[in-house]
Amino acid sequence: MCAKRKFECWRTARGRGYAGRDVGTARSRIRRRQLAAIVLVVCVITPVFNVLTSEASLKSAIQGLVDGVIIPLLVAGYLMSVRDGALRTWFRGLGFWTDLALSSAIVLTLFLVGRAAGQVITSGEPRRFVTSFTDAHLTYAVPFFAVFALAIQFILQMNRMIGANVLGYFAAGVYHRPKAEERIFLFLDLEGSTQLAERLGSAGYFELLRRFVDDLTEPVLEAEGDIYQYAGDEIVITWPIETGARAANCVRCFFAIRAAVERGRSRYEHDFGVVPRFRGGLHGGTVTAGELGDLRQQIVFVGDILNTAARLEEYAKRMGLDLVASGALLDRLALPLGVEVKHCGDLAIRGKEARVAAYALSHRSLD
Repeated sequence: MCAKRKFECWRTARGRGYAGRDVGTARSRIRRRQLAAIVLVVCVITPVFNVLTSEASLKSAIQGLVDGVIIPLLVAGYLMSVRDGALRTWFRGLGFWTDLALSSAIVLTLFLVGRAAGQVITSGEPRRFVTSFTDAHLTYAVPFFAVFALAIQFILQMNRMIGANVLGYFAAGVYHRPKAEERIFLFLDLEGSTQLAERLGSAGYFELLRRFVDDLTEPVLEAEGDIYQYAGDEIVITWPIETGARAANCVRCFFAIRAAVERGRSRYEHDFGVVPRFRGGLHGGTVTAGELGDLRQQIVFVGDILNTAARLEEYAKRMGLDLVASGALLDRLALPLGVEVKHCGDLAIRGKEARVAAYALSHRSLD
């Protein structure tokens, strides 16, 4: 197939465009999955706990089941509408332990309210809402749920700190022994970061960077990616090869981030006097992954793939291009409608003997 014909196939491939999926729902979907898991665990544990600590009867088990549904729903409402909703910015300003203690206290209060509501439902007596707060069974129930609430909040906090999937990888021992796997890496770098830092000052530049990272979170989640690392003004996003190639997630992610920043243009201009621009480099292949470190452990990916993706991002920055991807990766993708491809030539990559076929990707609606 000739190069020109191949470009046309890339242009017209019937992949799903980055604008074709609902925006602003990925975080909610993750929260709903977390809620479903919590409801399942509570619905299994609470009836057993009630039978063991209250009375061995069907009534006690049913009460535990009702509580197991009501309480997680109240907690989810708090987490989604308040903790990560209306007061998200305020909570982010709190320290780790302050946030953990406050959220755990709120969740424990919701437990008491949910338990009282559950007793009203099962008994049909409104007065049970008040009397439940002096129930002798609380001697067992409060310590049990306090530990449970603290554990849930701690896990959620750790998930935020080290990544949505990383805690699971550590717990399951996925990378305890180094292993080879195929992955895609997208390197993003802010344009003119030195000038921005001088103009805004270090504190102002940090706030701009924080805003930018906040805006890219939803597109990354929507494209099923993981943020591998922040390195100053550079962000590295990664996918298992199947996930990143599916519906061209890795390409959609880049242009979805551009669209998210563009939607926040007025806020950026008002707060910082500038709208951040960024360039990207995209490549995929085999890397070695494993846990690294003793005092500070993290999951690290090692291989020529990362070096090549970083060099493609540098080339994009130097040539004023939006996104530069390797031909080897593009051969495995069906690009979304509207993405245009231009051959940049075969580039000599520092530290690599073989040249890399490079292609500039752009989206018409954002030109």
